[in-house]
Amino acid sequence: MRIPVRALAVCCAVVPVIAACGSDPIDTARLEQRIKVGYERQVDGTSVKSVTCPTTIEREPGVTATCRLTLSTGVSGKIDIRVRDDRRIEWEVAGKVG
Repeated sequence: MRIPVRALAVCCAVVPVIAACGSDPIDTARLEQRIKVGYERQVDGTSVKSVTCPTTIEREPGVTATCRLTLSTGVSGKIDIRVRDDRRIEWEVAGKVG
């Protein structure tokens, strides 16, 4: 099953800061869950099997990372993560899932 690129291009969100301050690593398990839920909300009719992010992502402005999203159909793609200046996390689909 292929999902239209248009639908994927709009998939992005800002995840609230998971801890108040410091440069502690981001809770990646919580981040993965938020991406999963956010993606399913934004792309109607999809079911996410898994989201896998690097085990350590520092909570410093400008830090970037790439996560892997896999749909229940087996189709997968990349999710780009960026820590903003306010230390919130922004994510978006990198290209298309497929």
